[in-house]
Amino acid sequence: MIDKNAVARCFGKAAASYDQHAILQRLSCDRLLQTLPNKGNAERYNTTVDLGCGSGALLPVLANCSKQLIAVDLSFGMLTHAKQQREQQDKLTPPIYWLNADAEALPLLSSCVDLCVSNLALQWCDDLATPLIEASRCLNQGGLMLFSTLVAGSLDELTQSWSTVNEHRHVNRFLSEGEIKTALLKSGLSVEIFQVEIQTMYYSSVKEVMQSLKGIGANHVHDKDAKPTTQGELRAFKANYEMLRDNQGLLPLSYKLAYCLLRKC
Repeated sequence: MIDKNAVARCFGKAAASYDQHAILQRLSCDRLLQTLPNKGNAERYNTTVDLGCGSGALLPVLANCSKQLIAVDLSFGMLTHAKQQREQQDKLTPPIYWLNADAEALPLLSSCVDLCVSNLALQWCDDLATPLIEASRCLNQGGLMLFSTLVAGSLDELTQSWSTVNEHRHVNRFLSEGEIKTALLKSGLSVEIFQVEIQTMYYSSVKEVMQSLKGIGANHVHDKDAKPTTQGELRAFKANYEMLRDNQGLLPLSYKLAYCLLRKC
């Protein structure tokens, strides 16, 4: 079972540094929105939910195609930060409601949402099928669920570099493509788009790699061994990672992402 309180605390602590490090999240956000139908039509969606809104990067675009927005996040600290950011940076035309809630148990009425969008948030759920079933419950007939999530193979460089150091868990387990498809089937929603792509980020040092994860609050590892990592183990991990430098002298960190568009028929 995922410790949701621990996850929320990690993201809350990272709220102030999130936008500085959320390069992958912005790239994923742009890619996800490419599959959003009629995003320029302000009359298309009456109510839109940003599920796992983070710092609120999706909100300006969703505001252009929605009559009202509901921003949902597990972390109260992150939600508060997103609200402050939006109030300082711009004034969204439609009303926006801020909701501190778990995607696996949404405090929303059934059949009240036209569009639900979630960017790189659902991998923090115990069972992907559960938030998808919840989204289906909340969606109106014909409503859309648009989301991205991480797939098995993500952060493989970290896994590889730790593999010869010790047997502790240092990287979260992500669902395989088959497991994601099974969750889609359980949701009862019709699958219109399912695409998997690899996005590789590059860094100048191992320290930068680790800061990129900690800076967005994604450094929480489920079921991590309580035994602390020794300085010797850390040096061995860094030495292993250094061997992965490319021809430009940079260190890669790869993410495998699934982009999905579902419809409630």
